[in-house]
Amino acid sequence: MTMLLSERATQRLYMFNILKSFGRSDSPVSLFMNKQVFAILLFASANAAVNPYKNIFGVDVIGLQEIYYSLVILLSGVVITFFSIYFGMRSDKEGSFVKYIIICSICGVFGNVALYVWPNEYTYFLANCLLLPVFCVLNSLIFGYAAAKRNVDGADNAHNENAALRSTYSMGYVLTLGMIGMLALQKEQLIFIWLFSGIMCCLIFTLYFKESFVNESHKSMLSSEPISKVFHASNIIKLISVSLVTNMLFTLDATVPFIIVNQVKGEYSDIGIFEAGIAVFEVFFIFYWSKTAQKKKTSSVIIMGAVIFSLSTMLLSVTQNVVHVYLLIPLIALGAACLISIPIGFLQSLAEGRPGVGSSLLSISFFVSSSVSSVVYFLGNYFFDIGMTIFISSAVGLLGLTILYLADRR
Repeated sequence: MTMLLSERATQRLYMFNILKSFGRSDSPVSLFMNKQVFAILLFASANAAVNPYKNIFGVDVIGLQEIYYSLVILLSGVVITFFSIYFGMRSDKEGSFVKYIIICSICGVFGNVALYVWPNEYTYFLANCLLLPVFCVLNSLIFGYAAAKRNVDGADNAHNENAALRSTYSMGYVLTLGMIGMLALQKEQLIFIWLFSGIMCCLIFTLYFKESFVNESHKSMLSSEPISKVFHASNIIKLISVSLVTNMLFTLDATVPFIIVNQVKGEYSDIGIFEAGIAVFEVFFIFYWSKTAQKKKTSSVIIMGAVIFSLSTMLLSVTQNVVHVYLLIPLIALGAACLISIPIGFLQSLAEGRPGVGSSLLSISFFVSSSVSSVVYFLGNYFFDIGMTIFISSAVGLLGLTILYLADRR
Protein backbone atom coordinates (compact mmCIF):
# COMPACT_ATOMS: atom_id res chain seq x y z
CA MET A 1 0.00 0.00 0.00
CA THR A 2 2.83 2.32 0.91
CA MET A 3 4.58 1.53 -2.39
CA LEU A 4 1.36 2.28 -4.32
CA LEU A 5 0.98 5.65 -2.62
CA SER A 6 4.63 6.39 -3.31
CA GLU A 7 4.19 5.57 -6.99
CA ARG A 8 1.12 7.81 -7.20
CA ALA A 9 2.98 10.65 -5.51
CA THR A 10 5.87 10.23 -7.95
CA GLN A 11 3.45 10.30 -10.91
CA ARG A 12 1.76 13.45 -9.58
CA LEU A 13 5.11 15.13 -9.07
CA TYR A 14 6.11 14.16 -12.61
CA MET A 15 2.89 15.62 -14.08
CA PHE A 16 3.30 18.75 -11.94
CA ASN A 17 6.83 19.26 -13.30
CA ILE A 18 5.56 18.88 -16.88
CA LEU A 19 2.83 21.47 -16.30
CA LYS A 20 5.28 23.73 -14.52
CA SER A 21 7.65 23.55 -17.51
CA PHE A 22 5.08 25.40 -19.63
CA GLY A 23 5.87 28.52 -17.65
CA ARG A 24 9.65 28.29 -17.92
CA SER A 25 11.20 30.08 -20.88
CA ASP A 26 14.13 27.64 -20.94
CA SER A 27 12.04 24.46 -21.17
CA PRO A 28 11.62 22.53 -24.44
CA VAL A 29 7.84 22.81 -24.00
CA SER A 30 7.78 26.61 -23.76
CA LEU A 31 10.18 26.95 -26.68
CA PHE A 32 7.50 25.56 -29.00
CA MET A 33 4.20 26.20 -27.18
CA ASN A 34 3.86 29.95 -27.64
CA LYS A 35 2.16 32.40 -29.99
CA GLN A 36 5.34 33.34 -31.86
CA VAL A 37 5.90 29.72 -32.89
CA PHE A 38 2.33 29.40 -34.21
CA ALA A 39 2.73 32.70 -36.06
CA ILE A 40 6.01 31.64 -37.69
CA LEU A 41 4.37 28.33 -38.67
CA LEU A 42 1.58 30.19 -40.49
CA PHE A 43 4.10 32.65 -41.95
CA ALA A 44 6.14 29.73 -43.28
CA SER A 45 3.05 28.15 -44.84
CA ALA A 46 2.14 31.43 -46.55
CA ASN A 47 5.64 31.75 -48.00
CA ALA A 48 6.00 28.07 -48.89
CA ALA A 49 2.84 28.24 -50.99
CA VAL A 50 4.18 30.99 -53.28
CA ASN A 51 7.98 31.32 -53.00
CA PRO A 52 8.99 28.23 -55.04
CA TYR A 53 6.55 29.19 -57.79
CA LYS A 54 6.72 33.00 -57.66
CA ASN A 55 9.21 33.45 -60.48
CA ILE A 56 7.88 30.69 -62.71
CA PHE A 57 4.31 31.99 -62.13
CA GLY A 58 5.40 35.43 -63.29
CA VAL A 59 7.25 34.10 -66.35
CA ASP A 60 5.03 31.21 -67.49
CA VAL A 61 1.58 32.35 -66.32
CA ILE A 62 1.68 36.17 -66.26
CA GLY A 63 4.05 36.42 -69.21
CA LEU A 64 6.93 38.44 -67.72
CA GLN A 65 10.38 38.20 -69.27
CA GLU A 66 12.88 36.27 -67.12
CA ILE A 67 15.18 39.28 -66.91
CA TYR A 68 12.48 41.38 -65.19
CA TYR A 69 12.30 39.04 -62.22
CA SER A 70 15.61 40.46 -60.98
CA LEU A 71 13.82 43.84 -60.74
CA VAL A 72 11.14 42.26 -58.55
CA ILE A 73 13.85 40.88 -56.23
CA LEU A 74 15.54 44.30 -55.98
CA LEU A 75 12.40 46.37 -55.36
CA SER A 76 10.99 43.95 -52.83
CA GLY A 77 14.29 44.07 -50.94
CA VAL A 78 14.16 47.89 -50.78
CA VAL A 79 10.62 47.81 -49.37
CA ILE A 80 11.46 45.11 -46.82
CA THR A 81 14.51 47.03 -45.62
CA PHE A 82 12.74 50.37 -45.23
CA PHE A 83 9.74 49.01 -43.33
CA SER A 84 11.76 46.63 -41.17
CA ILE A 85 13.96 49.49 -39.90
CA TYR A 86 10.96 51.78 -39.41
CA PHE A 87 8.79 49.17 -37.72
CA GLY A 88 11.75 47.97 -35.63
CA MET A 89 12.60 51.44 -34.34
CA ARG A 90 8.95 52.23 -33.58
CA SER A 91 8.48 48.89 -31.82
CA ASP A 92 11.50 49.54 -29.59
CA LYS A 93 10.27 53.05 -28.76
CA GLU A 94 6.57 52.22 -28.22
CA GLY A 95 6.66 48.52 -27.33
CA SER A 96 4.28 48.09 -30.27
CA PHE A 97 5.43 44.85 -31.88
CA VAL A 98 1.87 43.51 -32.08
CA LYS A 99 0.56 46.59 -33.90
CA TYR A 100 3.05 46.19 -36.71
CA ILE A 101 2.54 42.42 -36.87
CA ILE A 102 -1.15 43.17 -37.52
CA ILE A 103 -0.29 45.70 -40.26
CA CYS A 104 2.01 43.19 -41.98
CA SER A 105 -0.60 40.44 -41.91
CA ILE A 106 -3.21 42.77 -43.47
CA CYS A 107 -0.78 43.59 -46.32
CA GLY A 108 -0.31 39.86 -46.84
CA VAL A 109 -4.07 39.29 -47.12
CA PHE A 110 -4.56 42.08 -49.69
CA GLY A 111 -1.45 41.21 -51.71
CA ASN A 112 -2.31 37.53 -52.13
CA VAL A 113 -6.03 38.02 -52.70
CA ALA A 114 -5.36 40.72 -55.33
CA LEU A 115 -3.18 38.32 -57.32
CA TYR A 116 -5.76 35.54 -57.02
CA VAL A 117 -8.63 37.76 -58.21
CA TRP A 118 -6.73 39.85 -60.81
CA PRO A 119 -3.70 37.87 -62.09
CA ASN A 120 -1.95 40.33 -64.40
CA GLU A 121 1.36 42.20 -64.65
CA TYR A 122 0.12 45.21 -62.65
CA THR A 123 -1.15 43.23 -59.64
CA TYR A 124 1.93 40.99 -59.84
CA PHE A 125 4.26 43.98 -59.44
CA LEU A 126 2.01 45.68 -56.85
CA ALA A 127 1.81 42.52 -54.74
CA ASN A 128 5.43 41.34 -55.07
CA CYS A 129 7.10 44.75 -54.95
CA LEU A 130 5.01 46.39 -52.18
CA LEU A 131 2.29 44.48 -50.29
CA LEU A 132 3.96 41.08 -49.90
CA PRO A 133 7.39 42.56 -49.03
CA VAL A 134 5.69 44.46 -46.17
CA PHE A 135 4.15 41.15 -45.12
CA CYS A 136 7.65 39.61 -45.11
CA VAL A 137 8.75 42.15 -42.45
CA LEU A 138 6.67 39.93 -40.17
CA ASN A 139 9.68 37.61 -39.96
CA SER A 140 11.94 40.15 -38.24
CA LEU A 141 9.05 41.41 -36.09
CA ILE A 142 8.34 37.93 -34.73
CA PHE A 143 12.01 37.41 -33.87
CA GLY A 144 12.13 40.91 -32.36
CA TYR A 145 8.97 40.28 -30.33
CA ALA A 146 10.45 37.03 -29.03
CA ALA A 147 13.67 38.85 -28.09
CA ALA A 148 11.71 41.61 -26.31
CA LYS A 149 9.78 39.04 -24.27
CA ARG A 150 13.06 37.25 -23.54
CA ASN A 151 14.54 40.50 -22.20
CA VAL A 152 11.54 41.00 -19.90
CA ASP A 153 11.80 37.43 -18.58
CA GLY A 154 15.57 37.72 -18.14
CA ALA A 155 16.08 34.53 -20.17
CA ASP A 156 19.39 33.72 -21.83
CA ASN A 157 18.44 31.12 -24.43
CA ALA A 158 18.62 33.07 -27.68
CA HIS A 159 20.26 30.23 -29.68
CA ASN A 160 17.65 27.69 -28.59
CA GLU A 161 14.70 30.04 -29.13
CA ASN A 162 15.93 31.11 -32.56
CA ALA A 163 16.50 27.44 -33.44
CA ALA A 164 12.94 26.60 -32.34
CA LEU A 165 11.49 29.40 -34.49
CA ARG A 166 13.63 28.54 -37.51
CA SER A 167 12.90 24.80 -37.25
CA THR A 168 9.18 25.58 -36.96
CA TYR A 169 9.50 27.69 -40.11
CA SER A 170 11.06 24.70 -41.86
CA MET A 171 8.31 22.40 -40.57
CA GLY A 172 5.71 24.79 -41.95
CA TYR A 173 7.53 24.67 -45.27
CA VAL A 174 7.53 20.87 -45.19
CA LEU A 175 3.82 20.58 -44.49
CA THR A 176 2.80 23.12 -47.13
CA LEU A 177 5.20 22.07 -49.88
CA GLY A 178 4.40 18.42 -49.28
CA MET A 179 0.71 19.14 -49.68
CA ILE A 180 1.20 21.25 -52.81
CA GLY A 181 3.63 18.71 -54.24
CA MET A 182 1.06 15.94 -53.78
CA LEU A 183 -1.52 18.01 -55.66
CA ALA A 184 0.85 18.09 -58.67
CA LEU A 185 -0.44 21.48 -59.81
CA GLN A 186 -0.28 22.28 -63.50
CA LYS A 187 0.54 25.73 -64.89
CA GLU A 188 -3.09 26.87 -65.08
CA GLN A 189 -3.71 25.75 -61.47
CA LEU A 190 -0.87 27.74 -59.90
CA ILE A 191 -3.30 30.62 -59.29
CA PHE A 192 -4.60 28.81 -56.19
CA ILE A 193 -1.28 29.21 -54.35
CA TRP A 194 -2.11 32.89 -53.79
CA LEU A 195 -5.50 32.05 -52.28
CA PHE A 196 -3.90 29.59 -49.85
CA SER A 197 -1.24 32.12 -48.84
CA GLY A 198 -3.91 34.77 -48.28
CA ILE A 199 -5.77 32.44 -45.90
CA MET A 200 -2.57 31.90 -43.88
CA CYS A 201 -2.11 35.68 -43.60
CA CYS A 202 -5.68 36.00 -42.35
CA LEU A 203 -5.01 33.38 -39.65
CA ILE A 204 -1.97 35.34 -38.44
CA PHE A 205 -4.21 38.40 -38.16
CA THR A 206 -6.75 36.49 -36.05
CA LEU A 207 -3.93 35.16 -33.83
CA TYR A 208 -2.91 38.65 -32.71
CA PHE A 209 -5.82 41.04 -33.23
CA LYS A 210 -7.21 40.56 -29.69
CA GLU A 211 -3.80 41.17 -28.09
CA SER A 212 -2.87 44.62 -26.81
CA PHE A 213 -1.19 46.58 -29.60
CA VAL A 214 1.25 48.28 -27.21
CA ASN A 215 3.05 46.79 -24.19
CA GLU A 216 5.05 49.20 -22.02
CA SER A 217 7.31 46.41 -20.72
CA HIS A 218 8.57 45.74 -24.26
CA LYS A 219 9.97 49.25 -24.68
CA SER A 220 13.73 49.41 -25.06
CA MET A 221 15.67 51.56 -22.62
CA LEU A 222 18.15 52.27 -25.43
CA SER A 223 15.56 53.37 -28.02
CA SER A 224 16.45 57.05 -27.55
CA GLU A 225 20.11 56.45 -28.39
CA PRO A 226 21.23 57.44 -31.92
CA ILE A 227 21.04 54.73 -34.54
CA SER A 228 24.76 55.25 -35.20
CA LYS A 229 25.40 53.29 -32.00
CA VAL A 230 24.36 50.22 -33.99
CA PHE A 231 25.34 51.22 -37.52
CA HIS A 232 29.04 51.88 -37.01
CA ALA A 233 31.84 50.73 -39.34
CA SER A 234 32.61 47.41 -37.64
CA ASN A 235 28.97 46.30 -37.53
CA ILE A 236 28.34 47.42 -41.12
CA ILE A 237 31.29 45.35 -42.37
CA LYS A 238 30.00 42.28 -40.51
CA LEU A 239 26.47 42.87 -41.80
CA ILE A 240 27.67 43.16 -45.41
CA SER A 241 29.88 40.09 -45.13
CA VAL A 242 27.02 37.94 -43.82
CA SER A 243 24.77 39.32 -46.55
CA LEU A 244 27.26 38.40 -49.27
CA VAL A 245 27.33 34.87 -47.87
CA THR A 246 23.55 34.48 -47.70
CA ASN A 247 23.08 35.75 -51.26
CA MET A 248 23.58 32.09 -52.20
CA LEU A 249 20.23 31.21 -50.59
CA PHE A 250 18.35 33.75 -52.71
CA THR A 251 20.12 32.76 -55.90
CA LEU A 252 19.30 29.10 -55.31
CA ASP A 253 15.62 29.98 -54.74
CA ALA A 254 15.53 31.92 -58.02
CA THR A 255 17.38 29.33 -60.12
CA VAL A 256 16.32 25.91 -58.83
CA PRO A 257 12.85 25.94 -60.49
CA PHE A 258 14.51 26.42 -63.89
CA ILE A 259 17.14 23.76 -63.15
CA ILE A 260 14.41 21.25 -62.27
CA VAL A 261 11.94 22.10 -65.04
CA ASN A 262 14.25 23.14 -67.91
CA GLN A 263 17.67 21.62 -67.24
CA VAL A 264 16.79 18.16 -65.88
CA LYS A 265 13.31 18.05 -67.50
CA GLY A 266 11.41 17.51 -64.24
CA GLU A 267 7.78 18.35 -63.46
CA TYR A 268 6.38 21.43 -61.68
CA SER A 269 5.56 19.15 -58.74
CA ASP A 270 9.28 18.26 -58.44
CA ILE A 271 9.94 21.87 -57.41
CA GLY A 272 7.71 21.48 -54.35
CA ILE A 273 9.10 18.03 -53.54
CA PHE A 274 12.67 19.37 -53.71
CA GLU A 275 11.85 22.32 -51.43
CA ALA A 276 9.99 20.04 -49.02
CA GLY A 277 12.94 17.65 -48.89
CA ILE A 278 15.29 20.51 -48.05
CA ALA A 279 12.95 21.70 -45.30
CA VAL A 280 12.62 18.20 -43.75
CA PHE A 281 16.36 17.88 -43.28
CA GLU A 282 16.67 21.51 -42.14
CA VAL A 283 14.42 20.80 -39.13
CA PHE A 284 17.04 18.43 -37.72
CA PHE A 285 20.16 20.17 -38.96
CA ILE A 286 19.13 23.52 -37.42
CA PHE A 287 19.44 22.08 -33.91
CA TYR A 288 22.79 20.53 -34.82
CA TRP A 289 24.11 23.96 -35.84
CA SER A 290 22.54 25.55 -32.74
CA LYS A 291 24.49 23.18 -30.47
CA THR A 292 27.64 23.75 -32.52
CA ALA A 293 27.26 27.54 -32.17
CA GLN A 294 27.18 27.19 -28.39
CA LYS A 295 30.61 25.50 -28.47
CA LYS A 296 32.34 27.35 -31.30
CA LYS A 297 32.68 30.95 -32.46
CA THR A 298 29.54 31.99 -34.35
CA SER A 299 31.45 33.34 -37.36
CA SER A 300 33.36 30.04 -37.65
CA VAL A 301 30.08 28.12 -37.72
CA ILE A 302 28.74 30.39 -40.49
CA ILE A 303 31.92 29.77 -42.51
CA MET A 304 31.55 25.99 -42.14
CA GLY A 305 27.92 26.02 -43.25
CA ALA A 306 28.59 28.37 -46.17
CA VAL A 307 31.38 26.20 -47.60
CA ILE A 308 29.10 23.13 -47.49
CA PHE A 309 26.25 25.04 -49.14
CA SER A 310 28.49 26.51 -51.85
CA LEU A 311 29.94 23.15 -52.87
CA SER A 312 26.56 21.40 -52.90
CA THR A 313 24.84 24.07 -55.01
CA MET A 314 27.68 24.08 -57.54
CA LEU A 315 27.18 20.33 -57.91
CA LEU A 316 23.45 20.98 -58.41
CA SER A 317 24.14 23.49 -61.18
CA VAL A 318 25.87 20.90 -63.38
CA THR A 319 23.52 17.96 -62.86
CA GLN A 320 21.49 16.66 -65.80
CA ASN A 321 19.34 14.11 -63.99
CA VAL A 322 16.44 14.70 -61.60
CA VAL A 323 17.63 11.75 -59.46
CA HIS A 324 20.93 13.55 -58.86
CA VAL A 325 18.96 16.62 -57.74
CA TYR A 326 17.22 14.55 -55.07
CA LEU A 327 20.51 12.94 -53.96
CA LEU A 328 21.95 16.40 -53.27
CA ILE A 329 19.06 17.40 -50.98
CA PRO A 330 20.69 16.34 -47.63
CA LEU A 331 23.96 18.13 -48.41
CA ILE A 332 22.23 21.33 -49.56
CA ALA A 333 19.96 21.22 -46.49
CA LEU A 334 22.95 20.86 -44.15
CA GLY A 335 24.49 24.08 -45.47
CA ALA A 336 21.16 25.90 -45.77
CA ALA A 337 20.20 25.04 -42.16
CA CYS A 338 23.28 26.91 -40.97
CA LEU A 339 22.77 29.95 -43.21
CA ILE A 340 19.09 30.41 -42.27
CA SER A 341 19.56 30.08 -38.50
CA ILE A 342 23.01 31.01 -37.17
CA PRO A 343 23.22 34.51 -38.77
CA ILE A 344 20.02 35.46 -36.87
CA GLY A 345 21.71 35.40 -33.46
CA PHE A 346 24.91 36.83 -34.93
CA LEU A 347 23.11 39.88 -36.34
CA GLN A 348 20.90 40.36 -33.27
CA SER A 349 24.04 40.45 -31.11
CA LEU A 350 25.20 43.54 -33.03
CA ALA A 351 22.40 45.56 -31.36
CA GLU A 352 22.22 44.28 -27.78
CA GLY A 353 19.32 45.70 -25.76
CA ARG A 354 17.40 46.88 -28.86
CA PRO A 355 15.39 43.86 -30.08
CA GLY A 356 13.43 45.80 -32.70
CA VAL A 357 16.48 47.38 -34.35
CA GLY A 358 18.50 44.19 -33.84
CA SER A 359 15.93 42.12 -35.64
CA SER A 360 15.61 44.75 -38.38
CA LEU A 361 19.24 43.91 -39.18
CA LEU A 362 17.85 40.60 -40.42
CA SER A 363 15.81 42.45 -43.02
CA ILE A 364 18.67 44.78 -43.93
CA SER A 365 20.79 41.70 -44.50
CA PHE A 366 17.87 40.31 -46.52
CA PHE A 367 17.90 43.44 -48.69
CA VAL A 368 21.66 43.40 -49.29
CA SER A 369 21.57 39.66 -50.00
CA SER A 370 18.59 39.94 -52.36
CA SER A 371 20.15 42.95 -54.10
CA VAL A 372 23.42 41.11 -54.64
CA SER A 373 21.44 38.06 -55.76
CA SER A 374 19.43 40.13 -58.24
CA VAL A 375 22.66 41.47 -59.79
CA VAL A 376 24.12 37.96 -59.90
CA TYR A 377 20.89 36.62 -61.40
CA PHE A 378 20.85 39.36 -64.06
CA LEU A 379 24.52 38.99 -65.04
CA GLY A 380 24.39 35.21 -64.97
CA ASN A 381 21.30 35.00 -67.18
CA TYR A 382 22.31 37.83 -69.53
CA PHE A 383 25.87 36.69 -70.24
CA PHE A 384 25.80 32.98 -69.35
CA ASP A 385 23.15 30.52 -68.14
CA ILE A 386 21.45 29.29 -64.95
CA GLY A 387 24.36 27.00 -64.02
CA MET A 388 26.96 29.76 -64.28
CA THR A 389 24.68 32.03 -62.23
CA ILE A 390 25.08 29.65 -59.27
CA PHE A 391 28.88 29.61 -59.71
CA ILE A 392 29.00 33.42 -59.67
CA SER A 393 26.80 33.46 -56.55
CA SER A 394 29.15 31.00 -54.81
CA ALA A 395 32.16 33.16 -55.68
CA VAL A 396 30.44 36.18 -54.11
CA GLY A 397 29.59 34.07 -51.05
CA LEU A 398 33.22 33.01 -50.62
CA LEU A 399 34.24 36.69 -50.83
CA GLY A 400 31.81 37.37 -47.97
CA LEU A 401 33.37 34.55 -45.94
CA THR A 402 36.81 36.09 -46.37
CA ILE A 403 35.58 39.50 -45.20
CA LEU A 404 33.75 37.94 -42.22
CA TYR A 405 36.85 35.98 -41.20
CA LEU A 406 39.09 39.06 -41.35
CA ALA A 407 36.52 41.33 -39.61
CA ASP A 408 35.99 38.89 -36.74
CA ARG A 409 39.72 38.35 -36.24
CA ARG A 410 40.03 42.09 -35.49
